[in-house]
Amino acid sequence: MIWNPVHYFLKRYHSPSLRPNELKRMLNLWLPFILNRIKIQSISNDFTKIHVLLKHSFWNRNPNKSVWGGSIASVLDPFFPIMIKQTVLRKGIHTDFFSKAVNVDFIKQVQSNILFQFIITNAEIAKVETALQKKGKYEGWHSVSGIDSNENVCVKGKIQVYLRKR
Repeated sequence: MIWNPVHYFLKRYHSPSLRPNELKRMLNLWLPFILNRIKIQSISNDFTKIHVLLKHSFWNRNPNKSVWGGSIASVLDPFFPIMIKQTVLRKGIHTDFFSKAVNVDFIKQVQSNILFQFIITNAEIAKVETALQKKGKYEGWHSVSGIDSNENVCVKGKIQVYLRKR
């Protein structure tokens, strides 16, 4: 038998028994995150909070020495759908999921590391479950802010999450 790590990770990624540390390890080893200098710092046990650091480095800065907007958009895109998918999957609801839209407001130049704290509440999860049960799909907007090393809000993002029952 040949062990295929890609098959293993995909199987675990869609498993209701996926542990936060496994997801953190998988995402931190994902090549687009490595290249954009995106690092998942922590994931709560119930998948309702994820802290992500976008490191300012030579590899993701523009000629003005601020972080490229594409790197910031790469941080905003995946986390809310992953969090919501995993939360409802643990309740037995299998879904297809993705970000339908991302709206980014660049407030200030990002010239240092930037921290994003993705948080979903129990009320939001209940809203998702209700929509999935009634309509078979969910579309909702979720917000996050990017805070630099000096505690300044540099970026505000809104992500439209789309889930549909399988």
